Amino acid sequence: MNFIETKLSTLLEQFGGRLASFGGDPAVSDDIPLAGIQPLEKAGIKHLGFIANPKFRDQLLSTKAGVILVRESQFESLCQFLKDSAGPVPTSVAWVVSDPYLYYAKLQQWWVAHSEFKPAPGIHPRAVVDPTATIAPSAMIAANCVIGAHTKVGEGSRIEAGVVLGNQVEVGAHTRIYPNVTIYDECTVGSNCIVHAGVVIGADGFGFANEKGAWVKIPQVGRVLIADHVEIGANTTIDRGALDDTLIGFGVKLDNQIQIAHNVTVGEHSAMAGCVGVAGSTSIGARCTVGGAAMVFGHLNIPDGTHVSGASVVMSSIKEPGAYTGIFPLQEHKDWEKTAVTLKQLLKLRGEVRELKNKLK
Repeated sequence: MNFIETKLSTLLEQFGGRLASFGGDPAVSDDIPLAGIQPLEKAGIKHLGFIANPKFRDQLLSTKAGVILVRESQFESLCQFLKDSAGPVPTSVAWVVSDPYLYYAKLQQWWVAHSEFKPAPGIHPRAVVDPTATIAPSAMIAANCVIGAHTKVGEGSRIEAGVVLGNQVEVGAHTRIYPNVTIYDECTVGSNCIVHAGVVIGADGFGFANEKGAWVKIPQVGRVLIADHVEIGANTTIDRGALDDTLIGFGVKLDNQIQIAHNVTVGEHSAMAGCVGVAGSTSIGARCTVGGAAMVFGHLNIPDGTHVSGASVVMSSIKEPGAYTGIFPLQEHKDWEKTAVTLKQLLKLRGEVRELKNKLK
């Protein structure tokens, strides 16, 4: 993306912080043109760089960035490092802030918002929109979209090419839905959401009853309700509820290729990395994280503030928040049950062995 050029003074006024010199020069100018953010090793004089972790401080010795975001609590030590290195002090201006990585995120949002192509609002002539649908005047519906009966699209939302919105779907304001997303009937996506390509929202949950060895389908009549400020990665699937709804809370972030089964609840500001699977009717609390390829069994409760490591398998409810890690090798189920019981006794067994060793001394 080609970013617009702006002055450091403009960004400083909007985002705050203070300017300083790595060499101690008291006169620091904010009249510096900037045209985007780059890694320190690739940045030029019109680029903003950042150092969020002091272990990368060696990059300060060679960077050509015009401005560098640094953490307030680390600035003095970085200046001392540069002084002790006996090399040339960088001519970059230090933009001293509370959290360089957070500033990077917010500044990148600013640049994208001011630089990206924005298509004109309106409905493309090759889109198919039911006459009962309500499309806000400032919304954009791209070519080959299909919009069902009584569906609503809010102000400023962008529905990209090939998206299918079923009947009675609701999309809030300023939400962007990328190409080839399918949202089934009666599901809701809130405002300021991002739904990436290939996502399917509201497909049937996996519900069947067994009749003499044959599977009898259970109609899935719940919905998927997605709150505001949610981001859903490419090819993620979120199934509709069997009776009640599947709920995705405010500010949740879901990576690519995640499976959320029917009647799952994900609390606000929780985040999941790629290829996570969450089985039906599990409740995940607020501000939780789940690492990539972790599996969560069904009908479990995970409390607020819980962190599950990547590739872990959560087989029972978690009672206390914390960080959890665990995986078993694949075995026949009857053997796995014995292994699980044995492993639970290992700490106790270790203590007993130590006690016996002490007695034998």
